[in-house]
Formats: sequence, C-alpha cells, structure tokens
Amino acid sequence: MHRNIARAYDYLKREHDRIRAAHVRILAQNDRALERHLFPADLESPQHLGEMLLYEEQLSRQQRRHILELDRYGRKMGRVMDAILRL
Repeated sequence: MHRNIARAYDYLKREHDRIRAAHVRILAQNDRALERHLFPADLESPQHLGEMLLYEEQLSRQQRRHILELDRYGRKMGRVMDAILRL
C-alpha cells in the first residue's frame, strides 16, 4: 500500500510541475531568459509573488483567464498532495 501512495504522490508532483511550467511559460511570453528566471524561484517568497503579479498584469484578458484556470487546478493538486502526505 505504501508503494502505491508514493507512486501516486510522484505522479501528482509531476503533474503539479507540468502545470507550473505552463503557468511560467504563459507569463514569460516566449522570453526564455525570463522563463528560466521565474521557474526555479521559491513559491513562498513575497518578492517572487509580487514579480509574478507584475507579469500577470501585462497579459491579455484571455491569457489571465487561462492562468487563473491553471492556478485553480494547481491548488486542487496541492490539496490532494497534502492529503496524501498526511496518510
């Protein structure tokens, strides 16, 4: 049973990373240097969050909507991952 839980967590982590990569790719708008700068940053850092919001303000309405959908999905994945860790 523990091996299955660990495998499920690993798959969820990969999916969460894939969602984060898509989020950063949209924010960077084809700027590879900015993408490399934003992706490895600490998600809990207030400075990083402020920087992400600054780039989000520059997006079109449709891109912002897509970012919001990705963010919601990522939060759901995070809650499931937290529940698995509590097991």
